[in-house]
Amino acid sequence: MEQKIWDAKTIKQNLVASDKWAVRGLIAIYDFQTVDERNSNLTVHKNGVGFNGCDSEILTSFAKFYLDRGFLSPKQMTILKKKIQKYSGQLCAIANSR
Repeated sequence: MEQKIWDAKTIKQNLVASDKWAVRGLIAIYDFQTVDERNSNLTVHKNGVGFNGCDSEILTSFAKFYLDRGFLSPKQMTILKKKIQKYSGQLCAIANSR
């Protein structure tokens, strides 16, 4: 069976169109945050993966909220869909490495 090759443009479109895609993207990027970054809600290491410094606090809090409660509020989802788009390149790399 042939593996689908994803491109950043398609991933970006899906992140905007689907709440499920946006949340899956959020959790995928969160998984690349280091333990100390998760605990502090800050970007500490410049390692090319995870959230950037501007988004780290809010997106880490969204990821923790989702993992604890299983949902995001409509307001959180609106913010997430705006912010997660910039991570389409990282998500493309993650998707194509599996």
